[in-house]
Amino acid sequence: MQDRFGLAQGSVAMQRYLQRHIEGGLPPPPGNGPLWHNALVIPAYREPSATLQHLMRLPRGIERTLVILVLNRPDADPDPLVNASLRVAVGELASTSEQPNKPVIHILNKHADLYVHDMEDSGGTIPAAQGVGLARKTGCDIALKWMAEGAISGEWIHSTDADALPPQDYFQQLERCNQQAVAAVYPFRHVRGDEQNRTEATALYELRLHHYVLGLEYAGSPYAYHTLGSCLAVKASAYAQVRGFPKRAGGEDFYLLNKLAKLGPVAKLTGNCIELQSRQSQRVPFGTGPAVEKITRAKHPTELPLFYHPLCFVALRALLATVPDLQHVDAKGLSDLLGRRGLERSLARACSDAIEAMGLEAALTHCRRQGKSPEQFLRQFHQWFDGFRSLKFIHAIRDAGWPQQSLHQLVTLQPRFWSGASNTQREVESLRLAVRRHWGWQS
Repeated sequence: MQDRFGLAQGSVAMQRYLQRHIEGGLPPPPGNGPLWHNALVIPAYREPSATLQHLMRLPRGIERTLVILVLNRPDADPDPLVNASLRVAVGELASTSEQPNKPVIHILNKHADLYVHDMEDSGGTIPAAQGVGLARKTGCDIALKWMAEGAISGEWIHSTDADALPPQDYFQQLERCNQQAVAAVYPFRHVRGDEQNRTEATALYELRLHHYVLGLEYAGSPYAYHTLGSCLAVKASAYAQVRGFPKRAGGEDFYLLNKLAKLGPVAKLTGNCIELQSRQSQRVPFGTGPAVEKITRAKHPTELPLFYHPLCFVALRALLATVPDLQHVDAKGLSDLLGRRGLERSLARACSDAIEAMGLEAALTHCRRQGKSPEQFLRQFHQWFDGFRSLKFIHAIRDAGWPQQSLHQLVTLQPRFWSGASNTQREVESLRLAVRRHWGWQS
């Protein structure tokens, strides 16, 4: 018998997660029976009171939606009032009937409700090293717990940020995805902010994200998708199997998807984009906010070496095409195999050195033992050579003599993942539009 999470009733993975890995002290659902279908988790740290007006614009799903807003403050921030204005604004919202020892549910609009989980109330600050990862995990754990107890009827947990505006077909996009998918990534675009230089810097950084995914696509990597916590949905059963969001102050979205992709397909959704704000942010140690700040400070942003050299992805493509041969060929012959794939000698050598340094020989021994057929061998290889090792490989090729390039330098290099580049802002916008069209994203 299958339950609504897609797992057998009494699933070991689900029960183990709820018993051993869920965050402690989480509230019970406010009532009996399904109250919502959709669950949307949003971490909030240093967000203005206007965040609530933003959330009130949340689009309608097929059934009612619960937004779980997780207020948090890392222990590196000594200011106890950073979330005060948002708390006050929440207190002014109408709420459903309050019950003793039950969470208060506020009304956002005709089709969405809000539950605010204030981590400062339950435990004060959170460790700075765990940051947004812990906040996302706490919110998703609440959604999972309430699903298991019957308050939420859907099987997906959505994740986004306080500054993200989902499109009108946000929930419908997910209904069109592969039924076997364990996670889904949404289309997105950064929209104009109050400061022109920050808007331009954010657009350039967005291109950097796109270029990396386009490169992985070109290489034939199964990990060719964006990894933004603001544009993500996870199937509840898979979330439990990989033990939830990693407790990290940044990169939690990358590592979660890296684990999920080993369970099943990660759907790349098409359609209207989630709109992300081009704004100043220092809430995480790395990622979009700090990267945009660095670009903003540059005198000539389009001359910054932001993009991986295209030959890094040529090397990755040749490596992945050669993998089936490694089921029966000694790893010491890899450089010669890559040369037969057309790689220039020095690049083939760098490619071979990079993956051998990661422990290729031991990995191949495991893959051959666990994967007797060509299909099984390839699957085992990609379980090992995952999204993290793919990025590590790209960095190794970069450091071996194929350095990062500026936007206008890409026009002189092959292969091109888009149709030309220059150092004009108009070209940045045209490239962003071309990339969205390539993936079937709409503005």
